[in-house]
Amino acid sequence: MKSLPGHPTTPNPWEQESEITAVQLYRWIEEGENRRQDFKETITSSRKIARTLAAFANAEGGRLLVGVRDNRSLRNIRPADETEMLLGAAKHFCQPEVQLHFTTVRVGLKEILVVRIAEAKDKPVRNLGEGREWEVYLRNGDQCLLASPMSIKMLQNQEADHDEPLLEFGSREQALLEYLRNHARIRVQECRKMFNLSTGRAHRMLLQLTRAGLITLHTHEKEEFFTLGKDYNGGSGTDRSAQWRP
Repeated sequence: MKSLPGHPTTPNPWEQESEITAVQLYRWIEEGENRRQDFKETITSSRKIARTLAAFANAEGGRLLVGVRDNRSLRNIRPADETEMLLGAAKHFCQPEVQLHFTTVRVGLKEILVVRIAEAKDKPVRNLGEGREWEVYLRNGDQCLLASPMSIKMLQNQEADHDEPLLEFGSREQALLEYLRNHARIRVQECRKMFNLSTGRAHRMLLQLTRAGLITLHTHEKEEFFTLGKDYNGGSGTDRSAQWRP
């Protein structure tokens, strides 16, 4: 096993193994493709792989196993060639540039390239699409989906400072959370009609509650909806007139 040269990079914080064994590699392969991991038999286009790199960078980072087929079998590759394609994708087809860390793992006579993609500090990361337009993709399960304007706004809000006014939690916000206690999800248009709001005001309300951790935004193909968030405690013993920082 050896590390491959490249531009200065910052290893992904969620995974910084100093050594990757064949046994560890097979454990990852058994996990299959998911939100944090993808398989590539080989890299055929820097432009195409940039979509995957950007999607991982827009989340918590991820891992790319190059030389692994969809059926989880291994293919021998030339790690230096694959690395060159990936560095080109990160530098020329992602904006801002995505930070990568490379390691090769030898399995018998084959070499597999493990690529760790760092979470971006400046989101959203855009990739140059086939139509020469800069696009934003997000990782959803084992897929990369085109981000909606709402999702892009969420990414931008993650990087915003917190010097803005506190969110006043009132009856409207309480009613929305009560609705979600009895219904699986709510969409922007449903929120707009429920409270007689403009689309813009409904967006702002939902975004603030999302940033507070009280609701969670989900993107599934072309559909977006919100559910109760991990920080919602069910309303028991909580002063809902308190202020929350979005």
